[in-house]
Amino acid sequence: MDKKDLIDMPEPLSSFDAAARIELVLVSHTNVGKTTLARTLLGQDVGEVRDAAHVTVTAESHRLLETAEGDALILWDTPGLGDSARLVRRLAGASNPIGWFLSQVWDRWTDRPFYLSQQAMRAAREHADVVLYPVNATEAPDGAGYLEAELQLLAWFDRPVLVLLNQTGLAAERGAGAAELRRWREHLRDRPGVQGVLALDAFTRSWVQEQALFDALGAHVAEDKQPGWQRLQAAWQRRNVARFSDSMRAIAAQLVAAAQIEQAVEPAAEGKAGLLSRLAGAGGGDARRERGQLALQRQLEAGRAETTRELLRLHGLLGRAEHPFLKRLDRADLVSRAPLDPVQAGLGGAIASGAATGLVADAAAGGLTLGTGALLGALAGAVAFVAGARGYNQARGVASETLRLGDAALRALLQDALLKYLAVAHFGRGRGDYEHEALPQAWVDEARVRVEGQAAQLDAVFGALRIGDLETEAARSQLESIAARLALDLLAWLYPQADVARLRREVELRPARVDGPNT
Repeated sequence: MDKKDLIDMPEPLSSFDAAARIELVLVSHTNVGKTTLARTLLGQDVGEVRDAAHVTVTAESHRLLETAEGDALILWDTPGLGDSARLVRRLAGASNPIGWFLSQVWDRWTDRPFYLSQQAMRAAREHADVVLYPVNATEAPDGAGYLEAELQLLAWFDRPVLVLLNQTGLAAERGAGAAELRRWREHLRDRPGVQGVLALDAFTRSWVQEQALFDALGAHVAEDKQPGWQRLQAAWQRRNVARFSDSMRAIAAQLVAAAQIEQAVEPAAEGKAGLLSRLAGAGGGDARRERGQLALQRQLEAGRAETTRELLRLHGLLGRAEHPFLKRLDRADLVSRAPLDPVQAGLGGAIASGAATGLVADAAAGGLTLGTGALLGALAGAVAFVAGARGYNQARGVASETLRLGDAALRALLQDALLKYLAVAHFGRGRGDYEHEALPQAWVDEARVRVEGQAAQLDAVFGALRIGDLETEAARSQLESIAARLALDLLAWLYPQADVARLRREVELRPARVDGPNT
């Protein structure tokens, strides 16, 4: 049995190890991005997302994850909190007759949204194992007037609370956002129920951050549900690792295809005009190579769009995959492989060899041949060089001129693909359809340094693939391994607190395929 199969086999349930149902409840101030975060975590377009207050009016539960053993992770989306102070008073006073009447009768008929908020909070409290409380990271905690009342509400839940810093944006550099995290942690220290503060942006989060959330949640799940939680966490991680591996496989396939492209250059024109231009060393070569260069670029753009489509599919996103190539190819990016032109070779041979031999014969005859020796020698040299050029081309297997990408251009293509992966992996589904955006320059610079650091290994794979010393599948496997190592290095650079070493081990153990965001 394969080692990988042993890792994937679930442990049998014991009589004391029943399937667990673990429920997470999202609670936040209105219009902070709570439903957007729910969509991002679920990989589904649940609820309604609008730039308005109180869009969600009821508590809704969604199945976030399940295991073969029957464990289920449920995510609740609740109405956004508006008049939090009034809501806390209603909920706290509902146990006395007057409070019950106001909550269940008066509010139902006079202020239905407020009534629905109370019902949603009660439902959430009844089901919650852990409460997730997203906040706007761009606000100072001591400047958010609603915060104190909502902290009282969170204490009313009497459940562990994890605060999630939302709307942090993309990390422009390593460690970015650390100041905001410290500020919120300091402000919420020793608050009843608050067990931790994490960065998890609904709009630009990544699976590495999600794994940090799962690690934090595990410390607050009831002991009797821990075995089920561990199975759920392992299933979540397997899914993320499989998606990552498949993303790297798509990038490697793009590189292999790009390295194997040989774009033919149009042959020179035939006939008298073509012959004269070839004798003159022209033949419209620049124009013909320009057309070949554009055709090669179109092939690269098609491959890049296909890779983007696959990355979007794997991450459960929609959007346009086509995007202008990062830069137009120029001659420095290309390598030309062209046959020797027999006509030009013959002309050169006539001048360099045959004519010289004929002139020697003319001189020996005292010039009495009147140049006939030079002419005959030139013809003999031309015939010899034409035959030699044709034999040389046949030996090389080159019948016409072709263009291909140079090694530096292929490395730039890998850098582009890794940045595309980071962009897709950080695009929260709640934002809507995927859009191409400029990434922080620090990301671009770091990716360039990382890729260039692997130049020797990459160039060796490209070279062996071109000459047939490495089969296509073997080259794809090697490039996938290099791309995965580089991508994990970039994630470790972006998230220095993440346990990327563990992720690296799991990627090496289980390079599985996935069909979508929640399989």
